[in-house]
Formats: sequence, structure tokens, C-alpha cells
Amino acid sequence: MFIEIENIKYHIEVKGRGKSLICLHGFSENLSTWEFLELHGYQLILIDLIGHGKSDKPIDPKYYSLNIMLKHLNKLIYELGLKRYSMLGYSMGGRIALAYALTYPKEIDKLILESASYGENGFLNRLKRRRNDLNLAKSIEENGIEWFTQYWSDLSIFKTQRKLPEAVINEIKKRRLANSTLALSNTLKGTGQGKFPCLKNKIIKLYMPILYIGGEYDKKYEAVGKNFEELNRNIKHVVINGCGHNTHIEDASSFVKVLNEFL
Repeated sequence: MFIEIENIKYHIEVKGRGKSLICLHGFSENLSTWEFLELHGYQLILIDLIGHGKSDKPIDPKYYSLNIMLKHLNKLIYELGLKRYSMLGYSMGGRIALAYALTYPKEIDKLILESASYGENGFLNRLKRRRNDLNLAKSIEENGIEWFTQYWSDLSIFKTQRKLPEAVINEIKKRRLANSTLALSNTLKGTGQGKFPCLKNKIIKLYMPILYIGGEYDKKYEAVGKNFEELNRNIKHVVINGCGHNTHIEDASSFVKVLNEFL
């Protein structure tokens, strides 16, 4: 279905029955990344974030700011008639889910973060990352979506995905190729890690049960997950063996098992 919020159309799919779980995908992905996800007793609300999938890809960069993204997401969920729900976010979607839970904490039952950051910490780190994001945004606009797809696939963080079945690799590539260069560029400028506020000091305020899932071979985000656990006693950190950054695709059965135990 499509739901329009302030002249922006958002694409949504609903799977299953039961309690509601909002699922947010990562950068350059779309809601089909969750196609293997099924949770007994839960209704999955899959959303294409702005600039991704079949949702609108406005030219105006203001729509890609975190404040507008959170506001639109809340209004969209309200349009679905949901007042209490859980939320799952992968990578960029996890950062957005974290910010959302801090903004609308009374609505969140449980929060699941997969390989997600709380934002770059420290002025110099933030400045460096913002410059890198802006350079990547420029490169995407200049070189096109085929260049980006190859560049993104070659990142060391996705190295473990090269061992996936060819059909799965092709589906990931298909999702990346379907993106708009302008939308990806605007996303990096509006909510990339360099632009995203550092939420580290706010994590202690979260009082709902939180699960942080990371992959054994994703050392950066395994360390981030440990840090999350240290920052708030409500956070449980689980590492899935044999996986890298994207655990829900690299080992779907283990991912679902961990989710079911937590939920």
C-alpha cells in the first residue's frame, strides 16, 4: 500500500498477524530485504524509507533531514492505527530507529538494532565522516548507480556477503541498482553518519527492552554493540557467529531465532 504524508508517498507492506513490529531497512536497500523474515505472533510493517524502494524520491533535500524523517514516520504509523508497537532497524535504519525511540519512547514496546551506530562521537570524527559522506554523495551523482553498486559491494564491511548463494547476491545487487543517484546523495547529506547527531549520551534514557544484534566478523559493530550494552542495562547484545554486517540475510534462521527469544 501507499500512504501519503505531507505530499510524500511512502510504500508499505504488511506481513503476518499479531503484535506490530516496524521494520526499517539500511542505506541503498528497501523493504524487500526482510522477505525471509517471519515471526510467530507478530505482524511485520515493512516500510520503504524516503528516497528508497517505491517511496517518493523528492528533489528537495529538506525531506531527507532526520527531523522530517522522524515526523513523517510517526504520522505514517499513526495512519496505520498503531499506538503501541516494537521497532527493528538495520544499519542506517537502526540509527533512525534509535532516534525514533528517543523521540517517541512511550510508543515503543521493544527496540531491536542490527549493526547500527549511535552516530559519530567527537567533533573531529564527525567532521571527517561528514566530508567522506559529501565526497561519496558527489561521486554517486557524477559516476552513476552502476558505479555506486560496485563500490558499495566492494566495501570490506560487506566482504562476508560474497560467500552468499548467487541468487541472494543478485537480489542485493538488484536492490542497489534500483536506487536513484539523487536520492542516495540526498540521504547521505541529510542523515549520513556525519550529519546524524551523536546519540551516545542519550542511550541511558531508554527504558524499554532493547536487543542489539551484530555479526562475528563485523568487528566495528561488535564493539559498538558492547558499548551499547555498557551504556544501558536494558540492552542485550547478541553476536551471531559466522556473519558480517548484515546478519538477517547472511544467517536468516539464526537471526529469527534470536528475535523470537527476545520478543
